[in-house]
Formats: sequence, C-alpha cells, structure tokens
Amino acid sequence: MSETPSPESNISDANSESNMSKNDISKSTVSSESTVSEMEALKTPKPVLKIKSHDGDISIVAKYIGEVSIKPINLKFIMATLWWEKAPELETFFNVLELTIKRALKEVYPHNKLSMNYRYCANDHLEDASEIIVEIESLTADDTEVKVEGDSIVLMGKDDRGFFKKLTSFRRKIIEEVHKEI
Repeated sequence: MSETPSPESNISDANSESNMSKNDISKSTVSSESTVSEMEALKTPKPVLKIKSHDGDISIVAKYIGEVSIKPINLKFIMATLWWEKAPELETFFNVLELTIKRALKEVYPHNKLSMNYRYCANDHLEDASEIIVEIESLTADDTEVKVEGDSIVLMGKDDRGFFKKLTSFRRKIIEEVHKEI
C-alpha cells in the first residue's frame, strides 16, 4: 500500500524550498554588502603631496580627487630676507615649509590638524653645514594618512670650510628627528 502524496503537500514542500532559497539569497546579499563597503574603504583615495624643486624654488603640490594646489617657496628670496634680518635661517625655513605644506593640503583636503614627522641631517654644525637633507617620514591630516612623493629636500650651499674641518666633520654631523602638529 503505497501512498501517493497529495498535491497540497507538494505545494508546501515547494514553498519551503523557495523560502529557503530566499533566506539564502538574503544572507548572501548581506555578506556581499559588507564586502562592498570594505572594498569601498580600500578604494577611498588618499590625499597626495608632491615636493619638487627647480632652480632655487621648491614647489609643494597637493592633490585630492581632481583638485590640485601648487604653492611655491622661493629659497633665494627667503634666505636673502633672513640674512638681512639676521634671523635663524634653518628654523625659519622649517616653519615656512611646514606652513606651506599645511596651506597646500588645506586647499584640496580641508583639515584641522596636520601631523608631520620629518628628520634633517646636516654634514656639520648647522652654522657651518654646506648640505642639509630634509626627509619627510610621515604626514597625516586629521588621522588620514597623506601619501608623500618626493619626500626629501636637499639644501646645498657653498662649502667654505677648510680641509681639516671637512675631514673631521663626520664627528659634528647632526641628525635630528622632528614631530610637528600644526
């Protein structure tokens, strides 16, 4: 005696299968939405800062989503002014550099706080140095990392040191780490 299933039982089985497939689809949609948001987070562009130099000028270029800001620093004019005013050259140069970077970034990526980590290396005491290298290690604007291209600036001048001073300058070489929040 075999029982034949009634048509109503077949319909309920088909409905339960379609309910399961709808649940499976909704679960997969939720998981794909979370991966989409993770992918969007990875694709979010970061602001970019480029540092270029040409004939005594340093150009600070900031870019973010199609917007570009270019701010020049004329080293000859700044150094002549500092020499005339008898102001500390290196400290003032770093202040001008930091403020110019902040101003260029603020035009394309508005922010409140800019954190910079950089270091400079001089081949002698700062008063006698003929070469100073500035390397930007990290730059963040309101906890957003800024990609830095052209992260080193080399300042070179006339070397008036004598032979003995040049020979022993490795003892007086200065390497300084700087952290600034503007």
